Amino acid sequence: MHTVAQDEEARDFGLMTSVISHTAKQQLFLDALLSEEVMGDLRTAMRVAGYSDNTKIAHTAKELRKEIKEATETLLAMYAPKAAYALTSILDNPDTFNARHIISASKEILDRTGLGVKSQIDLEVNAPSTIFILPPKQTE
Repeated sequence: MHTVAQDEEARDFGLMTSVISHTAKQQLFLDALLSEEVMGDLRTAMRVAGYSDNTKIAHTAKELRKEIKEATETLLAMYAPKAAYALTSILDNPDTFNARHIISASKEILDRTGLGVKSQIDLEVNAPSTIFILPPKQTE
């Protein structure tokens, strides 16, 4: 839940588009999800947040689908600079151990963050344009 002070702080920074209220447990879950302890494991994040082992993962994931997706995008975005650096460092030292695996993983991260290979599609349509002129509608 947001407090008045947090709402005012968010407004001050221009971050508040809409107030989404999560329970304390849900917020703990989202915070734990990207931690080094949990490393994206939903069940472990649920345990850290205090959910019962009887709580279904699918139920929590469904409730927080948008937030989980945003957290995942944030994680990939955090690693994009590291991936770019890894690619350029292999250019400087092509004899790097496991260079192919590093290149592959780096390309995947950059592609998924929108920084990878851009593709262009040229579309050419060779269809004659036909215009029909209809007579005016007759009213009775």
